[in-house]
Order: sequence, then structure tokens, then C-alpha cells
Amino acid sequence: MDETYNHVIPNMNAEEYRNLSDADRPPVHDKQLQVIKVFQDKSVIIGASNMIDRNWNGTFWYYNQLENFDRNKAYGAIRTDSGIADAAYLGQHNKCIIGEDSGTIQIVELNDEKNDDSSSTLKTFKSLSYSCQHDDCLISLSVFDNKLCAVSAGMDCCIKVWDVTEDLKSTHSYNSAHCDTITCVSAQPKSDSVFASTSKDSDTLIWDTRKSKPAHGIFKNNNCGLTAIAWKPNDENIVAIGAEDKSITIVDIRNPNTEICSNVVFDRAVYKLEFNPLIPNQLAGCCDGNMVKMFDIDRNLVTIYEDDRHQDFVRGLAWHQNKLLTCSWDNSILNHSLVEL
Repeated sequence: MDETYNHVIPNMNAEEYRNLSDADRPPVHDKQLQVIKVFQDKSVIIGASNMIDRNWNGTFWYYNQLENFDRNKAYGAIRTDSGIADAAYLGQHNKCIIGEDSGTIQIVELNDEKNDDSSSTLKTFKSLSYSCQHDDCLISLSVFDNKLCAVSAGMDCCIKVWDVTEDLKSTHSYNSAHCDTITCVSAQPKSDSVFASTSKDSDTLIWDTRKSKPAHGIFKNNNCGLTAIAWKPNDENIVAIGAEDKSITIVDIRNPNTEICSNVVFDRAVYKLEFNPLIPNQLAGCCDGNMVKMFDIDRNLVTIYEDDRHQDFVRGLAWHQNKLLTCSWDNSILNHSLVEL
């Protein structure tokens, strides 16, 4: 008996997307705000990802004021080929380093460009250097005090130290620096060679690039991975460490594995921590949720401020004067006046 087979056209979605022009694609919203940083209370940089299409990319904005963050009010902006994971100033208000989800790092500079149609001047970002040496998503980067070097890390378990003066080149590569995803790297204040790292392998390490054996452990959480670290501004020996078990622990790096204090402070894993540079005992934090909190580390991390106005994950924290700016995947930036509860 003859059988008739119907010819089924293969799924054409991939081909359809591949042939879309920029004009055919949906509007780019970049609502997933990931990074916010303040330079000397004078300017702000904001990084975001666009996750509404098959091709994820990002946008990096520069504002020369700290009040109105309307996209049309941005002083300068640049598109990136992948989502923005982290960014930082390089000692100047107009020069920054950007880390992307793809593992790419680039240095950009804000320049004046003459408008052909008039005598007006446009502000545009120029990419000065570009490198992709991470084998997986970049998660965190930090700039050393001399502004000549930076450190980056991510899902490839590798830490890289970069010379950011001219050509972007890696001066140190610590492969398999941790046994799992590196969640945060942070340069020690007033240091040009020491930094800390946290990882989902439960370890916090202190690194010194001048040493032949550069790393040693200062804290280990045997119950879960570690997600964030921040240095106390007026004491380069004190760090705050966030964990997946919703806790924050304060540690003196001179006394490894000895806690100054520890407390469960969120209902989800800690994501980011940032000390108030003007009042160093105040620590701001956010988690894998919409809650922003601030703690007093001198009183066993008691909560002195909390806010849940964001409608999605809070991802960026930045202090200016005695106020806190936060950005979220809900496409909003909020200003928090820290009034004690």
C-alpha cells in the first residue's frame, strides 16, 4: 500500500530573524538598567541591556547632571553589541570602561563632534580600545586607585588585570581563579595592586598582583555561594560580603574567617553592596528582588532604611552626596533620601 508523506517546511524563525533589517526590528527599549555610577557628584553613567529580541545588545548613557534621567536628556550615548554587565569611570568624567555580557571590554571617551547641518556641537562616545579575552559572560569589573589598571571576572572563572592607559591589554590572567562563577571583583581603596573576589564556590579571596602566590582566602561560607563584596571607605581592612543565603557578613581581612558581625537581611540572595563614602558605617544593599535596604554595620547590620518601589530586580547602586541612586530592570532610577526608621 502506497503511503503519502506530507512535506513539512522546517521552522523558519531563525532564517526570518537573520534577514531582518534594523528597520524591521521592534523598537529598542533597553529597559533592563544594570549599572549606575556617579563621578564626584558631577556626572552619571548608566548601562542597560535590551532583552526584547533574539539579538541582545545594550546602551551606555552619560548625563552631566544628577536629576533628570530622561533618555532625550542624555549628554552622550553609545550602543554596544551585547548587554552591559558593568562599567566604571577611569579617573576622568569623560573616559569610562565598559564590560559586556559577551566577555568584551572596551574603553570609551566622550568627544565633541561638529554637526554638519549647523554650528552646534554634538557629544559622542568614541571607542578607544576593545578586547574580548573572557571565554564567557563578564559579570564584574573594578578600577584601581591609580586609574591605570582595572580587574575583571565572570562566568569563565578567570580573573584578568588590565592596563587601561593606551592599548587595552591584559597584564595578569588568573585562570581557574575560583572553582565556580566569579560574582564580584573589587579593588582595595588606595591600592594599585590589591583586590578582592567572591564566587559561587563559597570563597572570598584577597589578591595581590605583586606576589608570586597572589591569592589567599579570608572568608568561606560553607552553606552557599558568595555574591558581592564592598570595601569600607575609611578602613581598607574591612569588607562586607553578601551571600546566596540572604546574609551579609562583615570581615576584617587581617583575621581570616573571623566575623565581625553577620545577619540575614534579605528574603532573597544578596546581589550588590555599596558603602556610603560620607558615613562609612552605612551600607546599602539590594537583592534578587525589588527591595533596597541600608544597614548600620556598627549595630550588627540593623536595617535603618528600606524601599520597595522598584517593580523588578534592582541591579545598580550609587551614592552621591548623602543620597543613594538605584536602577532596576523596570527601567526606572530612584533617588533615596536615607531617613532612619
